[in-house]
Amino acid sequence: MCTIQYDVLLNDLKNIDMEIIKLLKRRIELLRQIDQKTLDNVFIRAREEITAIARELGLDEYYTNLLFSYVHGVSLAAIKPLRVAFLGPRASFTEEAALKIFGDSGTLFIPLPSIKEVFRTVENGDADYGVVALENSLEGSVGETIDLLVNTDLKICGETEIRIRHNLIVRPGTSFNDIKLVISHPHAIAQCRSFIEARLRNVRIETRSSTSEAVREAIENSGIAAIGSELAAYIYGGEIIARGIEDHKDNYTRFIAIGRSPLKKGVGMKTAIIYTLPHRPGSLYSALEPFAVRRLNLTKIESRPIKGKPWEYLFFMEFEGHEEDKIVSEAIKELRERAVQVKVLGSYQKIP
Repeated sequence: MCTIQYDVLLNDLKNIDMEIIKLLKRRIELLRQIDQKTLDNVFIRAREEITAIARELGLDEYYTNLLFSYVHGVSLAAIKPLRVAFLGPRASFTEEAALKIFGDSGTLFIPLPSIKEVFRTVENGDADYGVVALENSLEGSVGETIDLLVNTDLKICGETEIRIRHNLIVRPGTSFNDIKLVISHPHAIAQCRSFIEARLRNVRIETRSSTSEAVREAIENSGIAAIGSELAAYIYGGEIIARGIEDHKDNYTRFIAIGRSPLKKGVGMKTAIIYTLPHRPGSLYSALEPFAVRRLNLTKIESRPIKGKPWEYLFFMEFEGHEEDKIVSEAIKELRERAVQVKVLGSYQKIP
């Protein structure tokens, strides 16, 4: 293609992009004239119409809907942004989860340095929701999250899961032969050990506080590669030279949204509770019996040490059903009669 034709093509693309921005601005102006209660119905109706149009034009329905969700989210953010805190820094897997849960809600995302800070920010009203990790399919539960749920009035409002897919990311133009140092979070390095030994055997390895920070450092320096997410490569301008380098492909992390109002979207329904039991034989059996006789499906149960009370434990449990369902409320009521203390952490759906 000659230079003149190429320049014309680029100019046409630029004009199309400008029209998209102008239309987005017009969309925001129209939404400002609609009351908040009606906005959800507008989104649902518009999404149905977008799906039909995508099907008619032969476009991928999933990606068309995803694009529309972000367009609607940007529009809502311009009107009144929803504030969501997450464990940062930017481009972390937690941010991916936050985007998956709240990307269509007009959200202002707030990265914070610790899970404790996420809880504190939502408790103080400086954010409407927070997103934190609850459990990894390989490493198990995030103890800090469960411990903080014990002493907060916040509820679990929703959940989602993210496939932890690691990539080798470098400054654009860097080849394998140029790499002298590989950096990342210790967990990411451990999860990619086979790839490192096979392809980067003579390369120095160093740890960093997060995969996101490692990616940012690698992009700023020659001869350094980072192990991190595709989102981190996109945000910091890195080049992925090897994808999916993790040892185990079934590596997933569950994330929860914490706040005061349940999210009205998702599939299924689960309830989470925390309880403590009297220290006597058969107390755990007695606690589980109300759920077993009602055939309530337990999806998770584990013990956690009680801070300040050596060798005493609490139990974190999840099961299918809503706390207001008759059989669920009956089981919880019966548990209260047998336990020392019971706290319901919320009923919530999964955002797929």
